[in-house]
Amino acid sequence: MCRHFREDYGLRTRVARFHNVYGPWGTWYGGREKAPAAICRKVIEAKLSGKHEIEIWAVANKPGASCTLTDCVNGIDLIMNSGILDPINLGSSEP
Repeated sequence: MCRHFREDYGLRTRVARFHNVYGPWGTWYGGREKAPAAICRKVIEAKLSGKHEIEIWAVANKPGASCTLTDCVNGIDLIMNSGILDPINLGSSEP
């Protein structure tokens, strides 16, 4: 889609994929929270209930990746204010 809009309308685009972005106003309860918030919630719930175990899902040989909201916003700013690589003519860039 980005390439077609660029070819048809001259619209310059950038694409960023977000995964595990967390911050102070993020969801922390209900099963839809990100990994750092989920661990905090599980530890607090275990402490309050007197349990000495929490369940953590992970793949042993695959490290997780998380990003703070502040780092994500800074990354978006860098992406939006950077030169863009021309996908048609790799190696050339626009100001």
